[in-house]
Amino acid sequence: MLFNFASTQQLTLAIFVSVANTFVLLGCSVRLLHIFQLGGYKVRNFLAWLFDRKAKFYVRLFVLSLISFGSMFVVNILFVRFSAIEYLAYLGMIFYFYFAYVFISGTLRERTKVSLKFTARIKRLVAVMALALFVLSFVSVWLGSMNEFIRFSLIAAIPAVLPAVMLICNYFVWPYEASVRVGFLSKAQRKLRRPEYANLIRIGITGSWGKTSCKNILAKMLACKYSVAASPSSFNTPMGFTKTVNNILDGHDIMIFEMGARYPGDIKYLCRLFKPTHGILTDIGPQHIETMKSLENVKRTKAELLRALPKSGGIAVTNGDSKECREVFAELDLKNKHLSSIVKTANSEAWVEDLSATSEGCVFKLCLKDSKPIECKTKLLGRHNIENILLCAIMANKLGVAAKEIAAAVAKLEPIPHRLELVKAANGILVLDDSYNASEGGTAAALEVLALFKGQKVVLTPGIVELGARGAEENFKFGARIAKSADKVIIVNEVNRAAINDGLLSQNFKKENILFAKNLDEAKGMYSVMLKAGDVLLIENDLPDNYL
Repeated sequence: MLFNFASTQQLTLAIFVSVANTFVLLGCSVRLLHIFQLGGYKVRNFLAWLFDRKAKFYVRLFVLSLISFGSMFVVNILFVRFSAIEYLAYLGMIFYFYFAYVFISGTLRERTKVSLKFTARIKRLVAVMALALFVLSFVSVWLGSMNEFIRFSLIAAIPAVLPAVMLICNYFVWPYEASVRVGFLSKAQRKLRRPEYANLIRIGITGSWGKTSCKNILAKMLACKYSVAASPSSFNTPMGFTKTVNNILDGHDIMIFEMGARYPGDIKYLCRLFKPTHGILTDIGPQHIETMKSLENVKRTKAELLRALPKSGGIAVTNGDSKECREVFAELDLKNKHLSSIVKTANSEAWVEDLSATSEGCVFKLCLKDSKPIECKTKLLGRHNIENILLCAIMANKLGVAAKEIAAAVAKLEPIPHRLELVKAANGILVLDDSYNASEGGTAAALEVLALFKGQKVVLTPGIVELGARGAEENFKFGARIAKSADKVIIVNEVNRAAINDGLLSQNFKKENILFAKNLDEAKGMYSVMLKAGDVLLIENDLPDNYL
């Protein structure tokens, strides 16, 4: 008999139990798959989440296994004297499946900002996991059948090894996934080599922050003269490149691609794929310092875009209001390189005059070198958006867009959702939604805008993440800056709580105006009570699910 089961009936039952347990285990794996997807399918990112903050999720998995195994084992001992009625031993499984149901229900009820997307890759991983979990369940049942005290109890131990099972399965599917990525990249590169794209203007945009805003601003300006394709949303990875080329690029004159980096060398790799003809460097700061390791590595990586531009004809535009960008500019061996700055300097190619920033937007005169100043008005909030407009104005002007056309495009710019977007709620409360991300420069800009408003000002934030060893220092500074602009603060989660709190108190911020919330639901209950018509809520950063 296969696996030495005493009868066909026992074998059939073992298969049935294994199938049922496979579905239960897949249900328990939903959160693991979700976090793995959010971390870009990177093992190190997944493990960092799994073992961070006292490994809360894994502890729950382990407790599920421990309690379920113990319950089943006790039931087996109680009924061992009724061995003739062996099916009584199956009663222990009721406890296991009930505990698993409670676990899965609790996981699915948890509010997530981004849901698990059942992409083709996730479906392939789930299929391999299902096979592995079925085999593991069946072997557990077989081993347990040799001991009357254990019986089915071993299947209850499997939840404790689910993270390892998922990573091992990912290891087995990795070669296929790599071939899929290579296929998409090859398809995109073949498309770019077509004759109709021989003269395609390729503009890369990178920086520690402001990439998406600059991309959208530049696309609006260039659309006055060209047919423009731009990477959607915040697609800024190799796969984002393939989606832009394969699904969006279709006979356009210009392609704008946002280029992100989490590790040294990421921009250089994207440049080999994209082969940019022109580039914009928005700013350089300690974003992703946890993976970049140092600010110098960030600067070197971001500069890779400008260094990849063709010596003849390549246009490089950098932010003269950033010390690090000025250093990159000085070292850049490129004839056609340009600096922007809010206030005119000797090297400025573009600057502004008569800048007036209000809670409704900004009014200013756009000054381009060798051109007359032109009046501009924009709905975009904050000084940092003026910096973005200047960068894009230089690039657009160098590509033949007149100053008047640029000003007209500026007037039509709309805020990007969740990037310092002003939302007027029905109850009269103003919400400054800057929840997409938080960086050192971004938070400073948001607080600068907050100071322009009247009424009670409340900041809701979990702080700045991915700063590595600099996390405590930067969040302390963040707290100190908040103290100068806000009346009350709600700090969400525990990640940066102490550092932000200390920063607030260092500026004599009232302790009773500092509130702590475990999650966004609890925070909502707090600010819904304290806010009234005319008050302003700044939502500064919204931690992704793999930080909660």
